[in-house]
Parts: sequence; structure tokens; C-alpha cells
Amino acid sequence: MTTSRSLYERAFKEIKRLCNSGLDDGTLLPAVVECLQDAVAAEAYCCFAMDPVSGLMMRAVSEGLGGEQRRYFFLEHIYLEDDVNGYDWTARNWRQPVMLLSEATGGRLERSLRYREFLRPVGLGHEMRGVCTLDKERWGGTDLTRERGRPDFNPQEVAFLRQVAPHLGAGLRAAALIAQASLDSEGVPGVLVLDHRGWVTQYTQAAKGLLEELEDLGPGWQEGEGLPLAIWMVASAVRKALMAQSDRDQAMVPRLCIKARSGRWLTLQGALTEARPDEPSGAMIFIEPAGPKEMTWLKTSVYGLTPREREVVELVIRGASGKQISETLYISEYTVQEHLSNIFDKVGVRGRRALVKRLFFDNIYSPVQQPAL
Repeated sequence: MTTSRSLYERAFKEIKRLCNSGLDDGTLLPAVVECLQDAVAAEAYCCFAMDPVSGLMMRAVSEGLGGEQRRYFFLEHIYLEDDVNGYDWTARNWRQPVMLLSEATGGRLERSLRYREFLRPVGLGHEMRGVCTLDKERWGGTDLTRERGRPDFNPQEVAFLRQVAPHLGAGLRAAALIAQASLDSEGVPGVLVLDHRGWVTQYTQAAKGLLEELEDLGPGWQEGEGLPLAIWMVASAVRKALMAQSDRDQAMVPRLCIKARSGRWLTLQGALTEARPDEPSGAMIFIEPAGPKEMTWLKTSVYGLTPREREVVELVIRGASGKQISETLYISEYTVQEHLSNIFDKVGVRGRRALVKRLFFDNIYSPVQQPAL
């Protein structure tokens, strides 16, 4: 048991380091697969990046699943069809990012289309599937599968993958931001790199412009003098996350939402740069205008919605019906309607469509005003 725990800890620390190193997804995914192979015994592995809007795969690295032809078969006939333990389950129950196929099928693997048509024909059986989310957005996923006849994955292996999931989600989101920032277009995120002293060693013009929205930059800002407090806060948080001693800290992803002087909100996210023999790791900060998801959260805070009411709002925005909200939150449909009635009263609207318009579309980057009492 001690040996297994030590193995999980080493693999987790390495995966977290990789995910905080600012790697592109083409480099990150195969490196994570290697770490998973070291920690959890299985015959097939898959690790992939997803488009958080559509839920479709963008890039994947896999071993033991039968090659390219089998991959195309899976994408065409299985990925969007299988309704047992599918990757959209986080839209219904985001608190459970890792699930066993045996749990989803009640021990009858043949209930799964994926098992019948894709896994069993190549001699595979038990599967452990994880979705890598950040702020409830799906950025990637993992699949580990064992040969038929081998034991199912145990609780320690499930706990390990659950620990990995949010960090891989953060790493894949950071990879997407880096790719977007490389494009020469308006509105792209800014990228700022600080060395171990806190000096700015690299930055994009977009980053400088966004920094100036926070505070005036003095002549010595590249030497760490006069950098906005928010930058120091995120840089400190990402270093603490890497050296975390508790499970609570290890699950943290350094991220901050701040109101700029212009009135719009900006989102800052941190990652660690790769250490070199002659230089310790530094901090990479991504800065971008807050998107609709962050603005919706801010607005629900202003309107005084309870945590449960915010969960209901998030599902309403996704288009969930009253019955689907009831099943996701494990509450009665009557209770759902009570929550919706309270939400409408607090926000000052009379229905779902008006609620979504008020929270999600109206003046998305303007300051949020407290509703009149």
C-alpha cells in the first residue's frame, strides 16, 4: 500500500508540473499518458483535448485501442451515440469527474454501446473514464481500459485520476490560451512571463495593454516595480499550488477575476514555466477579458443568489428542463420550481428567457449594477 501511494504521489506531482509548464497540447498529452502508464496498470490509454463549447475532441493520444481505423470507427459510430457513461455526464453531474464503466452499467458492461462495439472486439473490458474540467467547462478527458478478465479499477486508482483531472483541465485550457495568443488579432489574451525573481522576461503587446487597464505601469515595471497586485497574487498562488502539502491546496487552480479601470472584468490564470538546469521555474500569467461564464457568476453574486440557486441558473443557461435539473441536483421538480421563482424575483424577470438574457447577454462587459430594492 505504501509503495502504491508513493507511486501515485510521484505520478501526480509530475502531471501537475507538466500541466503548469505552459506546454502545448501536442506535448502535454503524450507526457501525461506516460505518467498514467507508470501509475495505473492498464492495457489501453487515451488522453485528449476537447472543445469546451461543443464537447468534441480536438486532439488525442492513445495506445492499445487498435490503431487509426479503430479510432475513426469510434469517432464516427460510438463517440456521439453511446449514452452510458458518456462524456456529457458532467453537464448532468459535474461533481463526479471520474466514473467506472461497471458503475454506469450496474455491473453489466454489455449495456454500453462502447463496450459492445469497440472495447470487447479487441479484448478489452473494464474502463475508468475521467473528464478534465475547469470552472465546469470540459477541456479534455482520459480513458484507461483493462483486458477482459482482469480486475476492475480500485478506489485508490479512481481517487488518483480524480486528483489529476482538474490539473489536466487547467493545463489544456492554458494550451488553448497560448495558441490563441499567438494569433495576431484583436481581443486575444495577453501572456506575461515572470522569472523566479518576479521580473518580466517576456510579454505580448496584448498583455501590456491589459495590464495598463489595471494600473499605470511605471518605468521599472519589467523589473517587478509597479506590477499590478493581481499579477503578484496569481504568481504567488501558482507557486503555492505546485508545492502544496494538502489535498485541498493540490486541487486549486490559480485563477482570478478582477474589474479593470475601464469598467470591464478581466480573468487572470497562472501556470509555471519549465525549469532549466541554470534557472528555476517562473510564472506564466494569461490575461483575457472575462467571458460570459465569469460575468454570469459575477452577476449571480450581485443579485444575492444562494449557491443552490446559482447551480439552477447554470443548468437553465445550458437549456436543461425542470426534470433534468431535478435529476442533476437530486431535488424534486417542485423544489426546482421554487428555486426558479426565487431567482426570478431576485433578478427581476418573469421567465427563463428573460433570465438568460439578463444574466448572459445584457451588457456583458459593463459594470454590474445592484438591482433596485
